[in-house]
Amino acid sequence: MSGSITADGQLRIGLTGGIGAGKSTVAALLAEKGAAIVDADAVAREVVEPGEPALQALVREFGPQVVDDDGALDRQALAAAAFVSAERTAALNAIMHPAIAARTQERFAALAASPVVVHDVPLLVEKRMGAAYHLCVLVDVPAPLRLDRLVRSRGLDREDAQRRIAQQADDAQRYEECDAVLDNAGEPAALRRAFDALWTERIEPFALALDSGRAQPAAEGPEGEPATEAEAAVRAHAPARLRRRLEHCLAATGASTETLSAVTAEPLGFRLETEGLGGAEAVEGALRGGGWLAADRGLRVFADPVQPGRLHLR
Repeated sequence: MSGSITADGQLRIGLTGGIGAGKSTVAALLAEKGAAIVDADAVAREVVEPGEPALQALVREFGPQVVDDDGALDRQALAAAAFVSAERTAALNAIMHPAIAARTQERFAALAASPVVVHDVPLLVEKRMGAAYHLCVLVDVPAPLRLDRLVRSRGLDREDAQRRIAQQADDAQRYEECDAVLDNAGEPAALRRAFDALWTERIEPFALALDSGRAQPAAEGPEGEPATEAEAAVRAHAPARLRRRLEHCLAATGASTETLSAVTAEPLGFRLETEGLGGAEAVEGALRGGGWLAADRGLRVFADPVQPGRLHLR
């Protein structure tokens, strides 16, 4: 997804995980709670259906052999034509990426009234998309277990499955980009318990804060020690993630973030010199859409109840 988080009052969640981790299972749990789901893979399939402009562009670029006798995309033929060189792959991306981005924005626009919208994105980490969401949730399963699941449950060839896993981000990169970890290495009941806790303790109050436009200025960070190494790694990267989100939401206003500085006494606190920034109304709107809610004069609080942040406007 491109662009800023701009829908006031709506919590936008990025959902990701390595191949075989079980993102679809977590997406279904989120849907049970009433969250709207935008499936990136489904969007990518939709934009190349017969009659779609993107499919017509692929035929012009790569030739008629990329469609079958019924006019549907022949994915193997397209891969054979597009992945022969960096230049040909770039040509494929130049067609597909804008089409997918436009359709994704259409989906989000149609869901503007939904309190919680989830973008299920396999390559969220690889494409460094985390700053475009209020919250990124990782479905976490060790690579060896994902490999076994791909071979046993999906029937993939082991070498093919290994190749697919190797092409994706590793655990350390995922922990750097994501805010919450759902361990799906165990039984389904354990995943549901962890999900229910995430919804009750974080997602639901986060959404309520955005909907009401009110945040608590005295909010503190997470209490206690992280339960797992994954949670510790995720927490360690929280300040950097928060800064990227802040820069992302301000970028749409044309405001420079060169004056953005960390407040050393507050690990998740920032100061922003407002002199020279774009119009005050645009900046305030961007901050609101990005989840930074007014708490006091000159103070904005990031609405995440578990990992909040403070922004002092000067």
